[in-house]
Amino acid sequence: MPGIAREQENQPDIINWFTTINGVLTDMYEIGFRIFDITGGLPGTQIFPTTPGDYEDVTTGNGNFSVGSYYAYDNTAGTGWTPGVAEPVGTHRIEWRWKSSASAPYQAGQEDFEVLVQSGGSSSDTYCSVQDIRDEGLTDTTLYPDAKVLGYIETWQEWIERVCRQWFVPKTKVFNVDGNGADTLFFCVPIISIDYVKINDSNVNLDAELYRVYSSREFPDDRRNPRIALRNTLTDPRDIYMPLFGPQRFNVGKQNQEIKGTFGFVTPDGGTPALIKRALIKMVVEKLTKPIYVNPSASTGPAPPPILGPILEEVTDDHKIKYGSPGGPSSPRKPGLTGFTNDWEILETLRLFKGPIGIGAPAHWSYNF
Repeated sequence: MPGIAREQENQPDIINWFTTINGVLTDMYEIGFRIFDITGGLPGTQIFPTTPGDYEDVTTGNGNFSVGSYYAYDNTAGTGWTPGVAEPVGTHRIEWRWKSSASAPYQAGQEDFEVLVQSGGSSSDTYCSVQDIRDEGLTDTTLYPDAKVLGYIETWQEWIERVCRQWFVPKTKVFNVDGNGADTLFFCVPIISIDYVKINDSNVNLDAELYRVYSSREFPDDRRNPRIALRNTLTDPRDIYMPLFGPQRFNVGKQNQEIKGTFGFVTPDGGTPALIKRALIKMVVEKLTKPIYVNPSASTGPAPPPILGPILEEVTDDHKIKYGSPGGPSSPRKPGLTGFTNDWEILETLRLFKGPIGIGAPAHWSYNF
């Protein structure tokens, strides 16, 4: 969930929105937004624009910061939307409304964010809010001030992303990756939408009809196997990137493929998965309320298997393995995340959401021209 402080000007990387057609970022004919204070519960009070029911139009001007990409911008003030010094601290909601043409019906989407007291408030999207932690019973603002709670959220969110090797909010990225002769690039993070694809050191965007993006299908779940596949058509007319013989491919090279898009393991509505949010909330509460040192033997989970000593010999065909002496009694194998938490619910949740190790394009065929 994004966080913005009183008197902090909104920027494109804080409170933003993306519009797509067929998975491709596309500018809209009209797009506007309005903001509600929902700290006391829904429906909340509209605070911007100040006239209830009005929407601030960001179709043109600085509110449209890239193709299909918009952020909360105050046209009257000529700056990004900025919470006032007296704006109530807590959860707010931004509602976006847009249409693709003059005759098209309006579409709508919404996102919650936090207004913070501190002028140095978070500028990154967080998976849970300060209020989420308060709802778990940590209501004492003397022991758990907003700044401390937010700092813990950001710290342990970073840890979750490192463990899972991916993130759980939409982020716009440019990837420059190696090609190795295949027709498919596999990604370590799910694809939400693609802005452009430039293959084989080209400076020209590849026609979107010449590739397919496996991104947001719920079945099969492409988030578990995100990829971009070139269309292997041999029919005329040929594109300039089509080899004379055989299908298109990502030619072998170093960082010769460029892909810009929006990525993240998110729910169909663009939100953070509930299990990840729960894991972060539990982690923050544990770290705020528990001593720094946690006895590893206190885990209520199953005992890990023992290791008798260093491995001296392995014979894979016969499945033979020989251990050396540990120099003392056998010791238990430490869990991979020993020292961080002994909460098995958290550990198993993160295991479920681990992403692939990296981006690659396995060469399952090749041609010599």
